[in-house]
Amino acid sequence: MIEVESKFWSPGNERVEKALVALGAKRLSQCDMEDVYFSHPARDFGKTDEALRLRKMEGLSELTYKGPRMKVQDVKAREEITLKSPDPVDVQRIVERLGFKELHVVRKKRTSYLLDKLKVEVDEVEGLGEFVELEALTESPERAAQLMELARKELGLDRPEQKTYLEMLLERRPRDRPSR
Repeated sequence: MIEVESKFWSPGNERVEKALVALGAKRLSQCDMEDVYFSHPARDFGKTDEALRLRKMEGLSELTYKGPRMKVQDVKAREEITLKSPDPVDVQRIVERLGFKELHVVRKKRTSYLLDKLKVEVDEVEGLGEFVELEALTESPERAAQLMELARKELGLDRPEQKTYLEMLLERRPRDRPSR
């Protein structure tokens, strides 16, 4: 499957959630998430545009490989392969034994909605702010992009963000400075 996604700076999460309810969206869940990203022992995921992420949620964890981004209209699409596990500690132990190193952790509070065939994620990301992600897992990225454009307009989302949360947080991270 191909994950098709568009991310936007939120015009206010409360406002977006009210609009979702008015449009008949179904609220699926609300939870705190911790996403642990890993660096590969032999290749630079920053250069290959790949990611390995361990998502920790209450009672569940997901290990996800994300392939390089493809551009489909104005949305981001990429291959995504996910394994679910009830035990994030064991998953992280396996990944680290294979030589992967923890790169960075992204923490967020996420409220998920289903609007027609789109998943709408309303996020509050620690250190970054409020965002809205429109997502679809599909075999037809072009059709998903059309649905996302309609939802974007209905929700008043007009500030797109192409970078991942990880990329934005890494840019803000203090760099090592040489001593004088």
